[in-house]
Amino acid sequence: MSETTGASRDVRRRLLQIGLVLVVVAVVVVAVVVVVWLRDRQRDDEWAHGGDGVDITARIQATTPRDYPDALRAVGVPPEPAYPRVGQVFVVEVSWSGAPSSGGYAFVLLDGRLSPAEPLGASGSWEGPDGEGEGAHWNGSYEALSEHYPWLAGTASVRNADGSYSMDHQALSLPPGAEGGGVLSFFLPKDGIATSHPDQDLVLALVHIDDGGEVRWARKVPLES
Repeated sequence: MSETTGASRDVRRRLLQIGLVLVVVAVVVVAVVVVVWLRDRQRDDEWAHGGDGVDITARIQATTPRDYPDALRAVGVPPEPAYPRVGQVFVVEVSWSGAPSSGGYAFVLLDGRLSPAEPLGASGSWEGPDGEGEGAHWNGSYEALSEHYPWLAGTASVRNADGSYSMDHQALSLPPGAEGGGVLSFFLPKDGIATSHPDQDLVLALVHIDDGGEVRWARKVPLES
C-alpha cells in the first residue's frame, strides 16, 4: 500500500470521526432545546391553569374598627383591636379542597374599583379557631404576579424619583393541604373610599408559593357576602 493511499484512509477516518462528533453534538443540542421548550411550555401552562384543580370559596364581611373584635369573634378566632388609622375592615372566611400538599398559600385583596386594582392593607390570618394569628408579609418573588397576570398589575413595585423601588403591598398566608381554610383580615385606610358591596368591588387573589418561596400560579377567588 502506497503512502498516498494510507494518508487518504487516515483523512477519511478523521473526517468520519469529526462527522460522528458533530452528529452527537447536534443531537445533544436538539435534545436540550426540546427539554427547555417543554419545561417552558409546562411552566406557561402552570401559570395559566395551576389553580384550576382547587375548589375554593370565600365569604367576605365588611365592618368598622370599633366592631372588628366582634367580627373576629363571630368567625371563631380570638378578637383583637384594629390597627390605628384604619378605615373599613374586611373579614374573609376561606375554605378549599384539592389544594397542593406543599409550599403555602398567599392571599391578596385588591380594590377592583381602581385601575389597576391595588392591594388593600392586611392585618392577619388564622388557620382556625385554635390556630395562632400570623401577620402580613410581602417579598420580591411576588413581582412575578404583575408580570404574568394583567389583573394583578397593581402589585408591581413602584419606581421612586431616586431610581429605587418600593413595595408597600401586603399579603396573608395560610398553609396548603388536601382540605383547608382559615380567616383573613384586610383593611382600607381612613382616607379610603368605603364600599357597601365588597363582594362586587373587591378582588381576592389566591397565590400558590412553593417551598423555595417562588410563585407558582395565581387565580381569582369569587367573593360571597
